Amino acid sequence: MSARTMDITLLDRNYRVSCPQGQESALQESVDLLDEKLRQTKTATQLTNVEQIAVMTALNLCHEWMQEQREQSERTAKLEEKIQLLQATIEQAMSEQRNSRR
Repeated sequence: MSARTMDITLLDRNYRVSCPQGQESALQESVDLLDEKLRQTKTATQLTNVEQIAVMTALNLCHEWMQEQREQSERTAKLEEKIQLLQATIEQAMSEQRNSRR
């Protein structure tokens, strides 16, 4: 898969980036979301230095991602508990059914 160069804009600054062919729309969605997050950080913190805005935004995004990972782990653990309970219930019902046939 070959890559192509795309021009993107973040906080009114232009950048040229490489993008795998066929992934242009996904990149543009990412650019739009990142630009929105950068602007939110800029407004909330009143920072003017682009590097500081980028670092604060990166920290916020990492925090959100880690929080989502923890929540996903908790959901997975709860589902695994429910599956184990369901398996135990099925095994008990099958055992009772076998015993009643004897």
